[in-house]
Amino acid sequence: MIGFTFRQLEYFVAAAEQGSVSAAARAKHISQPSVSLALSQLESILGEKLFHRQVSRGLELTPGGRKLLERARGILDMATAITGPGEQQAGLRGALSLICFQDLGPYYAPRLLSGFRQRYPEVSITLFEADLAEVNRRLADGKAELALTYDVGLDSPIVKHVLAQLAPYALLPADHPLALQDKVSLVDLAAECLILEDISRTREYFLSLFWAHDLQPAALQLTQTFEMQRGLVAHGYGVALSCTRPVSDCSYDGKPLACRPLLEAVSPQPVVLAQSSAMRPSAAAQAFLDWAAQQFPA
Repeated sequence: MIGFTFRQLEYFVAAAEQGSVSAAARAKHISQPSVSLALSQLESILGEKLFHRQVSRGLELTPGGRKLLERARGILDMATAITGPGEQQAGLRGALSLICFQDLGPYYAPRLLSGFRQRYPEVSITLFEADLAEVNRRLADGKAELALTYDVGLDSPIVKHVLAQLAPYALLPADHPLALQDKVSLVDLAAECLILEDISRTREYFLSLFWAHDLQPAALQLTQTFEMQRGLVAHGYGVALSCTRPVSDCSYDGKPLACRPLLEAVSPQPVVLAQSSAMRPSAAAQAFLDWAAQQFPA
């Protein structure tokens, strides 16, 4: 790879992570033509396409682009180690791209990111939020180095670091008769209108709890967000299942909710910090993995 510049690699990594030239330009505070020119120059130097340009999905890495992404991160890591004060403790420099499952991220990412930034203020962090399918896709494509998510649908080769184990529970209106019970059976929940988020892997996971006991909910109501689900339950529209639980058992408008464990034995849902084993983590990514392990010891 003769003739490339660090700036070209930096813009290439930004475009790969952000998924579009315009988003990469905003992230780097430069013009779109500057990013486009850097990508064209890199493709000319290497003699191959690095991206598929798709109107509906933006920039998609080619096989050659995925290989370059890992190498580019490594090269930029080495460059910051040479020009910076070193890679020890607070002197660590570089970039980290983290994607979070949108329902789970608020419970873990702020704590981890805030503490990490205090310890490594020179690391530039790019944070994405998405549904489970998009989290898995971005991790597999290398667009995000690390993913904070549930251990659901993660395709190999993925290395998973377990941060917590969350047991699914019943989410009920505070005045519902089932709220008087210490534990709630899936049999009773199946007789109610079940409110689920319309996220494919999330929906399938919770329905599978019923299917494992030869049950089928009497009615389903799908929502797009966790808070809409909680709001509908609080106002008596139905019942729900969830793994994540905010500190306050209330909906956005202050209506109380009741949370009860399930009567049946069900497997907990692991919360993981995942990385692709096909790509070597950057120095910043490895430091974040180590930091998370300290905050959530096994």
